[in-house]
Amino acid sequence: FESKEHLLTAALELAAGRDTARLLEHAADAMRDDVDPVEATIDAITEPADSGSQSSRGSLIATFALLLEAARRPALREISRRWTEVYLLTLSRLLEAAGSRRPREDAELLLGAADGLMIEQLAIGVEDDLRPRLRRLATALLSQQT
Repeated sequence: FESKEHLLTAALELAAGRDTARLLEHAADAMRDDVDPVEATIDAITEPADSGSQSSRGSLIATFALLLEAARRPALREISRRWTEVYLLTLSRLLEAAGSRRPREDAELLLGAADGLMIEQLAIGVEDDLRPRLRRLATALLSQQT
């Protein structure tokens, strides 16, 4: 690589591409297999943290480090924005299938909560299943539809 900027750009593009492919495949499988859309949404968000292995933990730390670099480096922001947009569009579709009347807003809240919880777990060294808390949040969001 010609520079650190090029290395970080390539790393973020690779991470985004792999995760986006995983997310889209998961969503397609969920729709095709008639899976509960709330569970499919939660699984889509938590799958990267699920294995509990050291490599999974390392991948999550690397991912969040790259996203923080995007906050400092304008050249990385577009990749981060596109990656987030794929998540929001995909989760919005799943939440709409679950009955959300504000699927985009609900997707933003669920994704933001999940990211915050994952960062907290990584920072304090706790491995806990995020699904119950995200399910509670998703249920609350869907019950508040007016």
